[in-house]
Amino acid sequence: MPTHPVNPSGLLRFPSYALGRLHKAAHAEIGSSLREHWVLVFLEEFDNLSQQQVSTALGIDRSEVVRLIDGLEEAGYVVRTRDADDRRKYCLSITRAGRAQRRRTDQLIEAVTARVFARLDDAERRTLHRLALKALGEDESLAD
Repeated sequence: MPTHPVNPSGLLRFPSYALGRLHKAAHAEIGSSLREHWVLVFLEEFDNLSQQQVSTALGIDRSEVVRLIDGLEEAGYVVRTRDADDRRKYCLSITRAGRAQRRRTDQLIEAVTARVFARLDDAERRTLHRLALKALGEDESLAD
């Protein structure tokens, strides 16, 4: 038995571990944070959100959201402005550069996903996606 097993079967029997490994492989190949991408996608869909709203919706710790927004703002992808109704809060908006970055990262994620799931045919990929959406209680048609 190898001293450093590569694929611990005791963990691989859990779907969450196997999917986590796939997520980590995609993240490593893209070279940027998938969470940053999630924030950009979310802000493109819903503009002028608070950091708290982003944290709650994406299930990311508030302090992590602050760190992510700091980096996205520094890169010119997000603008943080004071909320006119509550000066203690910030409203977040995606910039034109942020939209372009989101599109580039979408393409990278699609390419990486195709490589990571290369052993699955198209029907199997859609089935996996539908099952993941079903487990989350989301609309399964999003997989089509």
